[in-house]
Amino acid sequence: MDVAALQQPTCVSLDRVRAFELHSARAWPAPEVLRLHGWEARLTPGSRSRRVNSLNAITPVPGGFPDALAEARRLCQARGLPCTVRLTPLTPPDALSLLATGEAAPAGETIVMAVDLSAEPPPAADGVEITSAATPSWLDGMAASGADAEERALIARLVGAVAMPQGFATVWRDGAAVAFGRAAVENGIAGVFHVATPPEARRRGHGRTMTAALLAWAHRQGAREAYLQVVAENAPAAGLYRGLGFTEAYRYSYLRA
Repeated sequence: MDVAALQQPTCVSLDRVRAFELHSARAWPAPEVLRLHGWEARLTPGSRSRRVNSLNAITPVPGGFPDALAEARRLCQARGLPCTVRLTPLTPPDALSLLATGEAAPAGETIVMAVDLSAEPPPAADGVEITSAATPSWLDGMAASGADAEERALIARLVGAVAMPQGFATVWRDGAAVAFGRAAVENGIAGVFHVATPPEARRRGHGRTMTAALLAWAHRQGAREAYLQVVAENAPAAGLYRGLGFTEAYRYSYLRA
């Protein structure tokens, strides 16, 4: 594989990328994290989320990737997990060169989008409930994203381990819950996660209402910038977020190592 296929644009701010990456790791925490030569191996058996089941560059030590990858492979094999490397702008050239020798191609391209909250965020609409902890109905709403009962229990455990303030949003219409989401705030940064809308309630503006409410909540908690992740192929969702002022900050993808 050509190394160029793995490379990220060089115009992004690596400090900003690192701030978002560290925030995301704390806001959606893997129960087991091992630091290997400036990389983090995040391990969460039972979760479909590759963000908590991957090897991630944070402040990679020059020349340390081969040893970090070898240890990550050993850890994943011991836990019955695939060894996946998350490719971000923080991934150094020497790691990309080594990974390019394999046959696997990058997958799961995701856009990280961000919005400035230093001014007033979009006004929140009525009919949105925001709680400080995950309620049973909020967790049941994760079924809209394909999470079964076992994964919903895992989501409850992981969000319960988050130390920063969180807001769990539910949009109600005519007594029915029609959209769900979560935000977490720390050091002036808010991350928006777990956006889910039941199929029968989609394309009615509920996701926009919920996201705007979470941005308003995050602003009240002191956030001056917010980010979220959206699958690159999900053009409708990306369009929704652009309508709220979000712009692309950087992209990441995954490579089976």
